[in-house]
Amino acid sequence: MNFWAEFTEQMGISLQEIGSVFESGVSLNGLRALIYSAVLANDLENNNEVDYNLYSVGTWLDDIDAETINQIVETMLQSKILGNSLNGGEPKNAKAQPSKRK
Repeated sequence: MNFWAEFTEQMGISLQEIGSVFESGVSLNGLRALIYSAVLANDLENNNEVDYNLYSVGTWLDDIDAETINQIVETMLQSKILGNSLNGGEPKNAKAQPSKRK
């Protein structure tokens, strides 16, 4: 819950708007806010010193390869908040199933 509270604050959105933030893909701003919120919530929950800011996290992301970023995004899209999938409950890149008619 701490992560989501921080993330919605960073993005300037309500809890109900989380799914819509990623409907058109993940922006650089959204990715940076996602990572920052996760690291910050973890450090504050564990009483660790916070010696970084949103822009420090952006610099860290420069060192992460594209495959790792894709894994982060995929994991995030498969997660759920309050019982709702962030991608609307649809598997990413899902193919339409033919209807079964009798």
